[in-house]
Amino acid sequence: MQWYLRAADQDLDVAQLNIGGLYENGYGVPQDYDKAFEWYQKAADQGNQEASNRIGKLVMNGKINDEDIVIYSTQETGLTLGDLENSSEN
Repeated sequence: MQWYLRAADQDLDVAQLNIGGLYENGYGVPQDYDKAFEWYQKAADQGNQEASNRIGKLVMNGKINDEDIVIYSTQETGLTLGDLENSSEN
């Protein structure tokens, strides 16, 4: 975590994404979906598409409140929210 935090402090989006993953899954830190979201949001704000995807999954799985969350996609996927909801049910 120490090294991820150092990299994240230098705005490395992959480190921010990885810290979010640690909090989401409770690896080495207490599981905390709100902290996971905060770190994913930092990475997503820099254009990290995987971070945006993970925020979407947190919302769809009811792990965080989606009120006032705005996610911008950096790529066109052709997927709709319905497609994503259906894939999460499988």
